[in-house]
Amino acid sequence: MKTTRTSTFVRALLFTSASVLALALSAGSTQARTDFGVRGGTYSDVNEPFLGAEALFEVGTTKRWFGNPNLEHAFADSGDLTTVSFDFHYDFPGGQPYTFWAGAGPTLIFRDRSRPGFEDRSDTGVNLVLGLGAKTGDVRPYGQMKVIVANDSEAVLGVGVRF
Repeated sequence: MKTTRTSTFVRALLFTSASVLALALSAGSTQARTDFGVRGGTYSDVNEPFLGAEALFEVGTTKRWFGNPNLEHAFADSGDLTTVSFDFHYDFPGGQPYTFWAGAGPTLIFRDRSRPGFEDRSDTGVNLVLGLGAKTGDVRPYGQMKVIVANDSEAVLGVGVRF
């Protein structure tokens, strides 16, 4: 059962995320590009693989801050898990051809429980991310570790490609 406080928080989180996205897209230069990617890996709690999709775009003009909205779906025997997130990360200065980043962002978590006695649930949380990936090329592989801080916290390991 959801409380009014939780519903208000979810609405505020969605409104803030949409506002930040609109601001970031409108503040970008005309030469800024949006990259897309696919990823896969595993969620620690469900111990099952996930598949995901993402967008990546520059925030501001420093070429160090990035917005990274993404969707991931884990296929679990005990019920599916889907997350919708809006992460931001900072690329640390470093040498070529790879970059290291750290970031955070809000996430919505949907659990579809298929076993008797368990109910479907939604939750909000915050992602904390660390990653390492290629900086150049038409196809750029990367790896990322993520911790979802929520009522049911998760550790996530993933790899992907951006293009």
